[in-house]
Amino acid sequence: MATFTANAAQQTAMPKGNRTGLVATTSFWSWDRSGSIGTTIQMIKVPAGGCPVFVQVGSNNTGQFSVSVGDGLNNSRYMNNITISAAMGMVIGGASGTVMAVGAPYTYSTDDTIDIFVSLVSVSTIGGAFYMTAIISMDVQPTGTVVGLVGGVAG
Repeated sequence: MATFTANAAQQTAMPKGNRTGLVATTSFWSWDRSGSIGTTIQMIKVPAGGCPVFVQVGSNNTGQFSVSVGDGLNNSRYMNNITISAAMGMVIGGASGTVMAVGAPYTYSTDDTIDIFVSLVSVSTIGGAFYMTAIISMDVQPTGTVVGLVGGVAG
């Protein structure tokens, strides 16, 4: 049960952008060994006050992986036990039976990372990578109120 850190989740990395608006971040982690059950890959840092509104994940490894996508508090906050492989392209949270809590967006009160948790590996090969893209809204305040909403209408 190893934990690895991708390029966009390194200690010195933070999503670029203003403290308001949307920030898009793409990250990858290259396999230098065969994948194994229990592996955690920290993919993208989310700053305090950030609210992910879009998360997608994929792999170009020829083996198949069952993974969940979450964070330090909830392993499957964005996707729960999805299958990814080179033949599948990118999987978007909320599509194809995956779960993404868009009804109740989660705003981080402290810095955290969006992680990939490997729960099943079938015929893993050395090489390839995991990829993730997240769009993080910085307009949602830690109290849960949304900046710019007047009377329930964006304005």
